[in-house]
Amino acid sequence: MDEVFQKLERIKIAEISLGGFTFELSNTLLCVWIASVLLIVASLLLVRNLKLRPGRKQMILEIYVGFIRNLCRDNIGDHHYSKYVTYVGTLFLFLCMSNMLSVLNFIPGLNVYSPTKDINVTAPLAVMTILLVLGSSFRFKGPGGTLKSLFQPIPVMFPFKVMEYFTKPLSLCLRLFGNIVAAFIIMELVFHFFGLLAAPFSAYFDFFDGILQAYIFVFLTCLYVGEAVETEA
Repeated sequence: MDEVFQKLERIKIAEISLGGFTFELSNTLLCVWIASVLLIVASLLLVRNLKLRPGRKQMILEIYVGFIRNLCRDNIGDHHYSKYVTYVGTLFLFLCMSNMLSVLNFIPGLNVYSPTKDINVTAPLAVMTILLVLGSSFRFKGPGGTLKSLFQPIPVMFPFKVMEYFTKPLSLCLRLFGNIVAAFIIMELVFHFFGLLAAPFSAYFDFFDGILQAYIFVFLTCLYVGEAVETEA
């Protein structure tokens, strides 16, 4: 167990000085960069040579876009959903890539892991979501409408409505962080005792659970945005 918990620690690799500021390059940041580069390269390859008569590659891409559009439409509403498709689609792909990054360890000499097992990654993502929620509320309801919504349906709900802006990002952050950490610990223990026989467990925790946690995160993001842009009939 000591070895497992050591692998959960964020390790400082180097320091980068830029414009008078010093930034720490950690193994977590490096894994985020790897996930981002892989996502960018895959996106560039998928969008090349798009045609009116789609092939297999383009059909997969269009199915994904349709899935994200439907997710946004169902939870945000018909009037505003299109403004969030790009963000939600990118966020879902990044989370999927990050959660499944440890699959690449089959490459000799490569030692990467899911950066989402570091709360320093999940917390900023949750903060981005709640800022998007606040920005959407101000945009479509205005400052007055946003303030008014804090007192609905009855004025006594005001402290609870304010508290939601803290509990929502906290739950998003800890849910993703906790599930990825739990999956990591379980897989490390299973591999320790069963070796290569644990491959089926890896397929579950790295693929199914990784995609599921990404979906839950973007689903709740859409749900929160939908509540923020909802106006009185």
